[in-house]
Amino acid sequence: MTHALNLTLKIKQDAATQAQLKNLEAIFADKVQPLIEAALKKSRIVHFARVVVIGNEYIQVITEYEGSHQEYTEFFRRELTPVFAAIFSLADMGDKELDVTNPNAFFEFSKNRNERSLGKATDGSTDINGNPSGWLFSAYDHMTVEEILTKLGK
Repeated sequence: MTHALNLTLKIKQDAATQAQLKNLEAIFADKVQPLIEAALKKSRIVHFARVVVIGNEYIQVITEYEGSHQEYTEFFRRELTPVFAAIFSLADMGDKELDVTNPNAFFEFSKNRNERSLGKATDGSTDINGNPSGWLFSAYDHMTVEEILTKLGK
């Protein structure tokens, strides 16, 4: 089953965090993007991925992936700990802090900030809590990444 990650974080508005955001934007293409791309290719379970900043108020990590929610989250936590530490450090969490090296804390944090897509999945996909997922269109009838790569000879 293909799942959607719509991880959405409200960004703190203090000057230090806004400076961190500007720095992340400045280094993203040359330093962060290659790390994410390498992890995505290694995973062989992600169809598409992107990081979006909305104004200076929200940052999103959006992917379409397959497999277990927990295994997916843990793979990327291990592979991209410094990247997620940088992204999550921007988040307005009140007085709380997140230890990105803690698998359970990372999973719960991500789960609680994954915004559900509108509509209802047509392929039986379920969200992290076992409820029907939101709608996710697939032009190739929900083929897996492995199936697609095999057909492409990769």
